[in-house]
Amino acid sequence: MSTPASRQNLVAAAIMVAGMSLIPVGDAFNKAAALSSSHGAVTLAWWRFVVGTGLVLPLALGFARSWQPSRAFLIAVGLRGVLIAGGISCITQALTTVPLADAFGAFFIAPFVSLALARLVLGEDVRRVDWAAVALGFAGVLLVVRPGFGMEPGIGWALLAGCFYGSYITTTRATAQTGQPLSQLGGQLLVGLVVLAPLALFDPVPVWPQVPGLLFGSGFASGAGNLLAIIALGLGSTALLAPLIYSQLAVAAALSIWIFGTPIPLMAAFGMVLIVLAGLSRVVSRR
Repeated sequence: MSTPASRQNLVAAAIMVAGMSLIPVGDAFNKAAALSSSHGAVTLAWWRFVVGTGLVLPLALGFARSWQPSRAFLIAVGLRGVLIAGGISCITQALTTVPLADAFGAFFIAPFVSLALARLVLGEDVRRVDWAAVALGFAGVLLVVRPGFGMEPGIGWALLAGCFYGSYITTTRATAQTGQPLSQLGGQLLVGLVVLAPLALFDPVPVWPQVPGLLFGSGFASGAGNLLAIIALGLGSTALLAPLIYSQLAVAAALSIWIFGTPIPLMAAFGMVLIVLAGLSRVVSRR
């Protein structure tokens, strides 16, 4: 018989998987926009924040309980906005030079970073089985990206994006109770927009995007994915949810085949099985 805590863990896990599945959809839109225009990576990332802010901020203001945000809220959205802006800029730069699945393979240093920070900074209970689940998922990632891993300069950008995102996940867990999820998302999107604006406005390409439909899709999918992640991290611990970040890779691999025509070899398929097992083992053990 399940307990309220176990049911909450299952709900948190389901929401996290849904949110993580939307993140690579946004990145696929961004990659398509990069291939269809001469915009720089920072400009594409900035437009992602422009679209996301335009969609989320009016809703956040409409549902806000108070028009006077607390100091803790401002600090939280400021820090998270900087981290997510850095992560999106780096992964966009990576996607201009490497396949989607390869970029996400390097990006999956994020669960290691988030778990390490959760233990060192938040003092969360990170047990051996937590590290084992993340290691199993990362082993699967190495199988997925093995043919070209580490050979492209874009891999370095993807690794840096993973460091940013791992830090963002832990920061979100630490600050998830500072405000309503919509308000938190709207605030961090606005911060990212402001942080990247000086760099984006110096792009020699005209400010109005050449591919507005793709950029709208990128901003919408990214915003929805991050909103669901904020909700999930308010319900469950980092140790429970960090391995579920790996669910992004299955979606990224599917998009690589469907949209960009990148084949997935048999060894990569086996790696995806390991990734799924890593996430499921973490949920089951936490029950």
